[in-house]
Amino acid sequence: MGNLLGFCYKSETVLQKEEDTKPVFSWDKREDLDPADYCFEDLDGVTRGKLPGQINGQQFSIENCKDCILFVLDNVASLTIDDCTNCVIFIGPSKGSVFIRDCTDVKLAVSCQQFRTRDCKRIDTYLHTNTQPIIESSVGMKFACLQINYPLLADQVKSSGLSLFNNEWSNIYDFTPVEHNSNFSLLPETAKFDTYLNEEHISSVSNSNKVAFSSHNSLFPLTVGTHNRDGFGKSALLSVFLGQINDYVEVNKLLKTVQNCECRLRRSKETKMNTDTVIRIYGESERSQNFSKFAKDGPVIGFEVEGDIDTLRKTLPSPQDVLVYLSTDTTSSKDINNFFNYVDMTMST
Repeated sequence: MGNLLGFCYKSETVLQKEEDTKPVFSWDKREDLDPADYCFEDLDGVTRGKLPGQINGQQFSIENCKDCILFVLDNVASLTIDDCTNCVIFIGPSKGSVFIRDCTDVKLAVSCQQFRTRDCKRIDTYLHTNTQPIIESSVGMKFACLQINYPLLADQVKSSGLSLFNNEWSNIYDFTPVEHNSNFSLLPETAKFDTYLNEEHISSVSNSNKVAFSSHNSLFPLTVGTHNRDGFGKSALLSVFLGQINDYVEVNKLLKTVQNCECRLRRSKETKMNTDTVIRIYGESERSQNFSKFAKDGPVIGFEVEGDIDTLRKTLPSPQDVLVYLSTDTTSSKDINNFFNYVDMTMST
């Protein structure tokens, strides 16, 4: 009997050892989250905000809010906005999608991987998105290129896996077009999101987070889109080969030069290239061999620049740590088409 009992019942020590050696899965480690901390719901006529570190890449939702100013100065996994009216909303970088449904008269600023609306009316969106925006059963939609900066935004964009330079904000696809009319339009280049705000709104969220909606210090480059080419000046392809450089300091310096030369950006793309692609776009030369070496180690960023290209060519700096290419008058059209056609093709596969 003693042997039988010993077989059937294990000592507390043995049981504790078995408990300690059980596998621990990621969902066992996950901290308990209060859903109320990750949403704005049923608000009316108030200003509310979330600070950096309060969301930390979790999903977020906004629902049934009216006449509100709503800020989330943090990155999110994804965002849904439902049944909101006459609100001004800014949300930090979204690693996934932003989906807006059944909203009216909303002013929105957001950076995301994917943007979509359904059953919405009169939404002004200041947008940075790495894929083509989609609207469905929506009317009076207006879009502009997102211009914003604040402390920690660059880190949030990086942690969300977004590219600063792949911005499809103006390339809208309408699932439900109407004949002889358009459900969307582009806001003027001079439109600014802070038109809907004042210092009291922003300071009520946080005095320590300096939020700036300005093209002069925006983290996201200002592009005007490929619609309505208005004869602003010559066009050229400006390419930057980053090589092993892990930040965009030199790129930002180059863009400051572009601005100072009375030039503007139509569009921009960030991509990877192998040697064959470099030669196909930039030609076979000793210069392309150097481009290939840098392209092997890091991304290539291309800009369609237009304006006073002659002045830009004279004043464009030559950084030591990156390679820069600006097309000539005779190659500009071919270079622009080759570069952007290649990127569009690789992104669609």
